[in-house]
Amino acid sequence: MDRFLIETPHREQDCQRVVQLLRAQGCLQHFNWGCPSGVHKGWAILEADSEAEARLVVPPLVRGQARVVQVSELDPESVTERQKPSLAAKDPDVLRMHTAFPCWW
Repeated sequence: MDRFLIETPHREQDCQRVVQLLRAQGCLQHFNWGCPSGVHKGWAILEADSEAEARLVVPPLVRGQARVVQVSELDPESVTERQKPSLAAKDPDVLRMHTAFPCWW
């Protein structure tokens, strides 16, 4: 099975309904929420056989707005020194992130 990050954006007025639907599906415990901070999105990382199967976890009310991304863990050994400078050279924001958050890289 593959792992997928699911992001469920929704309107403030739909928060309660989205939570109710996920609770009814038995999936509520997998989600984390930004709503208390004013970011009306929920996030979960779930295992599924495909992106389409992962998307079925999202309630139909917000399924059309959901973002489903296949994710995997990064093996630090697979990132070579040769790749790092070319990535930073293409995107100066990456270099700034590395300076600000050294453990991120």
